[in-house]
Amino acid sequence: MASIDTSKRKPRRTQGTPSFKYRNRFAYAVIAAGSLLFGIWSLTPMQRIANEKIYKSLVTQTEEEKDRRALFDFAAPRPAEFIRQAIEEADALAKER
Repeated sequence: MASIDTSKRKPRRTQGTPSFKYRNRFAYAVIAAGSLLFGIWSLTPMQRIANEKIYKSLVTQTEEEKDRRALFDFAAPRPAEFIRQAIEEADALAKER
């Protein structure tokens, strides 16, 4: 068997190679461009109007939502302290009879 020529192998790691440097530069450029575009987009009037509409539709509660939440709060599970008090009151009433 012939020995394997290790000089022709691909590198196992990219660190220290030119592709490593180009990859990092490309990543930094993409991050910088994305940040710049997002910053410019957040200052446009169109985005502000859209943001106000989203805020108004998602954050502000209508009367229907308030009624629905009140209905669910009415049927909410009771905490342990409330259950203990109810049991103690029931025991006290049973002893009085």
